[in-house]
Amino acid sequence: MSATPRFSLRAAVTDSVSTGRRDEAPETIDAIAAPEVGPTLEPHRRATKAAGEAVKTKRPTTRQGARGITVWVEPEIYRMIKLVGLDADMTTQDVMMEAINDLLAKKGKGRLAKTR
Repeated sequence: MSATPRFSLRAAVTDSVSTGRRDEAPETIDAIAAPEVGPTLEPHRRATKAAGEAVKTKRPTTRQGARGITVWVEPEIYRMIKLVGLDADMTTQDVMMEAINDLLAKKGKGRLAKTR
């Protein structure tokens, strides 16, 4: 009869599931407490940062010069907006632009050009 392995808190908090890492966890507590110190940026980013250039991702042409607006709604409202778009064969972007255009027209602020 074999004994059940003992629970190890160290093994539980350093396993690949807990840490999200695919590589092996450090074997000793010293490796956890004192990680290796070194450059944190990749070589190409270090060179760019050293040159004083900002590292930016390129935006799609449909978003050039545009600003984003985030609105948090209940899941039911989100589903209704998606259904409106599906019924009219429109993207969510198109549905929301139509809603913004209608609001601005209602408030006397004019209409917007389509963003894409």
